Amino acid sequence: MWEYAGVHLLETPYFLDRSFDYFIPPDLRDEIAVGDFVTVPFGTANRHRIGLVTKLLHEPEQKGIGCKPILSLCDRSMSLSEEMLGLCFYLKEQTLCTVGDAVRAMIPASALSHLEEVYLPEESLPENLSATDPAPSPTAKLLYELLRKKGSMRKDLLKSRFGPATDPALSELLSLGWIRKDYCLRASSEKTEVFCALAISKAQADAILKGTDPHVKLRSATHLTVLRYLLDASMEELSEKELCDACGAKVAQITALCDKGILRRIRHTVDRSRHTKSQTNKRTVVLNGEQQAAYESLCALSDSDEPHGVLLHGVTGSGKTSVMMKLIDHVLAKGKSAIVLLPEIALTPQTLDIFCSYYGDRVAIIHSALSAGERFDTHRRIKSGGADVVIGTRSAVFAPLQNLGLIIIDEEQEHTYKSDMNPKYHTRDVARYRCAHHRGVMLLSSATPSFESYYKAKQGVYTLLTLRNRYGGATLPKVTVADMRQESAAGNLSPLGNLLCQRLVDNQQAHNQSILFLNRRGYNNFISCRSCGEAIRCPVCSVSMTYHTFGGDYESGELRCHWCGRRMKLPTACPSCESPHLTRMGYGTQRIEQELGALLPDANILRMDTDTTSSRYSYEEMLGSFRRHESDVLLGTQMVTKGHDFPDVTLVGVLLADASLYLDDYRASERTFSMLTQVIGRAGRGKKQGEAIIQTNNPEHECIRLACTQDFDAFYEAEIRLRRALVFPPFCDIVLLMLTSPDEKELMKASAILSEKLNTALRDEFRDVPLITFGPFEAPVYKVENRYRMRMVIKCRLNRRSRALFSSLLCDFSRSAIRGLTLSVDFNPSNL
Repeated sequence: MWEYAGVHLLETPYFLDRSFDYFIPPDLRDEIAVGDFVTVPFGTANRHRIGLVTKLLHEPEQKGIGCKPILSLCDRSMSLSEEMLGLCFYLKEQTLCTVGDAVRAMIPASALSHLEEVYLPEESLPENLSATDPAPSPTAKLLYELLRKKGSMRKDLLKSRFGPATDPALSELLSLGWIRKDYCLRASSEKTEVFCALAISKAQADAILKGTDPHVKLRSATHLTVLRYLLDASMEELSEKELCDACGAKVAQITALCDKGILRRIRHTVDRSRHTKSQTNKRTVVLNGEQQAAYESLCALSDSDEPHGVLLHGVTGSGKTSVMMKLIDHVLAKGKSAIVLLPEIALTPQTLDIFCSYYGDRVAIIHSALSAGERFDTHRRIKSGGADVVIGTRSAVFAPLQNLGLIIIDEEQEHTYKSDMNPKYHTRDVARYRCAHHRGVMLLSSATPSFESYYKAKQGVYTLLTLRNRYGGATLPKVTVADMRQESAAGNLSPLGNLLCQRLVDNQQAHNQSILFLNRRGYNNFISCRSCGEAIRCPVCSVSMTYHTFGGDYESGELRCHWCGRRMKLPTACPSCESPHLTRMGYGTQRIEQELGALLPDANILRMDTDTTSSRYSYEEMLGSFRRHESDVLLGTQMVTKGHDFPDVTLVGVLLADASLYLDDYRASERTFSMLTQVIGRAGRGKKQGEAIIQTNNPEHECIRLACTQDFDAFYEAEIRLRRALVFPPFCDIVLLMLTSPDEKELMKASAILSEKLNTALRDEFRDVPLITFGPFEAPVYKVENRYRMRMVIKCRLNRRSRALFSSLLCDFSRSAIRGLTLSVDFNPSNL
């Protein structure tokens, strides 16, 4: 029998994130298991905290220290399995997060929202309270009667009933031993609906209505109406709201009937998970020769009962989704489950239409647009076996599926698969861990795979499968590069070049659809003063503010910061020199929408960016509208570039195609190539020939030239040689150390201390760890929401020793007494 437990607290700083020994009370020893959540006292004040049981012990590991007892066992429906508990410690080791951070990534936040006091009556007390001695106060007696009736109640509910008298009454009953106090996690996301049913036989109800029952007499007309309605209803249970609406009754009148023993209330949990079509459409998926060969190879790997990583590299429109669906069929037929991951919420509606019409109620959906209640219910439904195909964005990789056979990461090169909040994990790493545990297949899919994945495939770490041709005989679109320098020289200062304008007009007249891509939202990029040259900056961030219009009116708008979200009116004078000569510079999607309206006055233009997709179902509504041909032009940021399949789109236009080439990041060319390849691939996916117009000021750049021909292999070979020569990933790992503080002077001191501690560690304990360090220096955006930021960039090889070095630095700074100072460590960050 285990007498002690090792417990990791969920709310604790990094340097305190370890196992604490607790005594297991005898009444819990048969119940507590590894992976359960418990409530425990912690610290000198014995504040109640939620903890995760990570091990069971016969005796405490910390000798000579008295162990505090575990207070209670929390709801076991959220307990972690052996796999998920192991994943917690994997994330802690790989990303230097706390166990609490890892738990919150796996379990809906509302399931572990907060700890609540619950009071229960002691069962051993006599029924006749008047015979007890000493007698409680009247309020305490009423409170106790309520607890005996309800079984248990939260303290907040008792306070709403008894007000200020609650605490004295509870103290009195606790001292008398009539009640006991417990703690539980409130599953605040769980929603219930109240139903009403007869608590008596139909014969007795009929007698009451006729007035012939000798024991019960109902004089209220409403009571009689409610009873008659329930008696005549075809269903045994009716919603309390429906019953009140139908009979004109109030909840208090229903309660009175329940108190008389005539009706009873029943609570049913409401499932708010996003259910899909119950009727499945098992359309036949027909594979061509290339697809069939890839599918057979994947089936062989799946049947080997060994973990495998596979990279499916196929040109845009080659039918990678069809191969995935056939493979999911194969995995499900073996009684296993599957996860399909997408990089953007914008891709979810289309993918759901495909998968849900095929698999029906077997599908569960997880993404950040779900409400807390929907996420909670979806997690519970998956864990209970109500779904065996999960589709979603990054967080869906933690779906608690049993017997997992397949994880698909679509568009695997996208930076959105890397979390920039604790735990700072990459979805690929979590998928690899889970597939290794379940001996399943991790399938990475992309037309432009990341260099790290493609390098592993070339080295034989992953199995490489290639689809070189578009499905159904479709051809890649014709691509034309428009040199915007010549447009400017000819006097055209519009963001839309002459060639693109002409093609847009022709496309509309042919009743075809067009997609325009510009990776800048808003109307103007910034507001500049012509007198002093200063741009209007955000008061709390070191970035210029972007001008956004209201309702398409150029003169009606505001300035917005794209980092902190701050909004302010457009000033009439420069904040620096008070000059009235302010100029609006650059352009974003709002400006292009206005120019398109002038160019195509009869066209329906749909703008899709962060500003227009803030409502809950905006993605589904917009993409559904465009697919139904209710709009002629889809204009948007990067959410329009990937994965969409619109058969009537025959024209794609890219504005400022070279803008992302000049970012201060070693992946600038890789991301530009991927972005251009993906957006070009949106054209000509049906039977009609497609065309793409790429507007750029640098048409000779090799990245743009190779993206236009979709020659990934040539681009990879040229870029990988440069990476090898300059020692960039995949030939090293990048570590980003970021210091932030609201006090600039303290930040500078801390930066010097960090550099000194790192150099000291490399000379002494970690002299066997080779590093190349850069910095400390200011972050590209130095100030965000009044917090200053300094950073160090380090090249190294991540292993147990190098991670131990960064862990020691993190521990030192998490103990720091400097107010507001934080150090974060990010391995292979998505942005530098």
